[in-house]
Amino acid sequence: MSHFVADQLKFVRRQAVDYVRNITDSASEIIPTGLKNNIKWNLGHMYVIHEKFAFQLTGEETKYPANFSKLFDPGTNPSDWDTEPPTLSQLIDLLTEQMERVESVLSSKLKEEINPHYKSSTGLSFTNAEQLLSFLIYHEAMHFATIKNIKSIIESD
Repeated sequence: MSHFVADQLKFVRRQAVDYVRNITDSASEIIPTGLKNNIKWNLGHMYVIHEKFAFQLTGEETKYPANFSKLFDPGTNPSDWDTEPPTLSQLIDLLTEQMERVESVLSSKLKEEINPHYKSSTGLSFTNAEQLLSFLIYHEAMHFATIKNIKSIIESD
């Protein structure tokens, strides 16, 4: 799928995945003082929101692993987890596979209208897959920056 929005989205995802490859599973679960989430939560949240925007809202098949909504939906946080989260390695595999699905499933449908149109909680309206993927660039980059911040805090302690 050679399309600017899709290429940018793959770039941001690849940057995030490459950045966390050498973090230990235990380090990915540290919640720095003053924050609500950890690296693992941010990665799982990226996966969940990507499923919603890239697949659910476009009418395509979603792949939510067991307990992912409970663990990683907006408003959740690791201090409330009562079930074992996936390992960092499992998250990396899921995030990588997810981008492959975006490419294979949506490459020819970027301009197709979604029905119903989607209006975000902040009032932003989306009418096609390309717009949804464009939003995901912002979302992924925001969480990648958070991951980098958390790692920096962990390393300075």
